[in-house]
Amino acid sequence: MILAVSVLLLAGTAWRLHRYPGGWSYAFSGRHDTDRHGLDRERRAVRELRGRARRELAVAEGRVAQAEQSYRSRISAAERRLRGLRTSGNGALLSALGHLSLHEHVVVISGPGAKVLPLGGVQVQFEHSPMGHHIYLRRPDGVHWESYATGEHSEDSVRRFSVRIENQVAKENRFLAERAASVKKAEDALKEARADTRPADRARRHLSAVTARQSRDRALDEALTRLETAQDRWQRLTGRRPPR
Repeated sequence: MILAVSVLLLAGTAWRLHRYPGGWSYAFSGRHDTDRHGLDRERRAVRELRGRARRELAVAEGRVAQAEQSYRSRISAAERRLRGLRTSGNGALLSALGHLSLHEHVVVISGPGAKVLPLGGVQVQFEHSPMGHHIYLRRPDGVHWESYATGEHSEDSVRRFSVRIENQVAKENRFLAERAASVKKAEDALKEARADTRPADRARRHLSAVTARQSRDRALDEALTRLETAQDRWQRLTGRRPPR
């Protein structure tokens, strides 16, 4: 404890001798209180003016950063919404039979020739023959044919599965029609978000005004001149120039 106090006292003494150079008497004697106070007064004036200017500038710069971040956030949110509308994915699994798995937005075909068929625009046809039951999925880019052996699947189960695909195709077509309108709105919202730079522009204009006004303000220059005069006076008194 005593050692810690001693270290603090030594540090305080060294700091005072640095701030008021010239020797012990000039740093500590009551005879030079007025000289020290005069130096401190001018130091404090410079420090307060600089601090005020830094705080004002920091606030203006913070407004610019906040406005730019808000601008980027609005664009990111609009882009995410647009991506979500454009890419619906497979959707939840609704039913499966043989190599066909029906999802909300696609039919997944497993086994040989595995592929994913989007449901939009699919035409579904069910057929029964002595060889088994057949589902045809027709799209503009081709036809997929899936057969189910009579001994493995009943006609009723295959027909029900075919109807379920057909009903889901109807839902998907409605979804896509509605999504087209939603995508258009999302695209317009993204364009609007990108174009709306007004808050960031206002913040940047404010920062420019603050910077220009501070560059014209002579108060700090005058305070620095007074501090230099006080430093000169101290140097004439002690032969040592004090720091600012």
